[in-house]
Amino acid sequence: MRIAPEDQQATLLIASGVFMIAASLICWWFGVDWRLHYSLHLPPGLAPLVVRLSALGGLAVMGPIALVGFAFLIAQRRRADAAWLFLTIAIGRLGIEGLKLVVTRPRPPEGDWLEHVSSWSFPSSHSAGTMMTCVALALLFGRGDGAILVALLAALFIGWTRIALGVHWPSDVMAGWGIGLVWIGLAMGVRNVLASDDAAGSPAETEPPLPDDG
Repeated sequence: MRIAPEDQQATLLIASGVFMIAASLICWWFGVDWRLHYSLHLPPGLAPLVVRLSALGGLAVMGPIALVGFAFLIAQRRRADAAWLFLTIAIGRLGIEGLKLVVTRPRPPEGDWLEHVSSWSFPSSHSAGTMMTCVALALLFGRGDGAILVALLAALFIGWTRIALGVHWPSDVMAGWGIGLVWIGLAMGVRNVLASDDAAGSPAETEPPLPDDG
């Protein structure tokens, strides 16, 4: 049975996300976090610039970007896509915040922070939120795999800033990336199923009858 390209894409996102989550747990459980935390920590002199760049991955920026995408979809009469975008990002972000409250993992030592933070550490909401928002928008508006690649690079960069600023363990960031990928892949799979059901339920177009010469 041949798998549609859209389903292959969703499967690849989920598989990549599962790999990232597994890598995250290995880093956490086997103490790799500590070595990566100090090796990737940013010199304090670069902190002001990286703090500004890191803020691009926060809800204050990603939220409005998603809403602009939502508005464009409504203007284009793509209401089903608009609903998918809104629900995917909203539910995904709520899930991330809920998971933080369940895991309650402390942040790295406060003396290492180059930015003030207040919530729990695992998973990184900046990493997950950027991954979900950018990849979802790339799927809806992008042309080809290039748009998805740009979205992935943006999420990877934002995640790196959280480690470099000392406010997240590397495993927090990897888990954020992974959860974002899995969630988008699952949401995309649901979207594909609904789209195929709609196509199957549409009346088939038939050729008009030929005129009767008799």
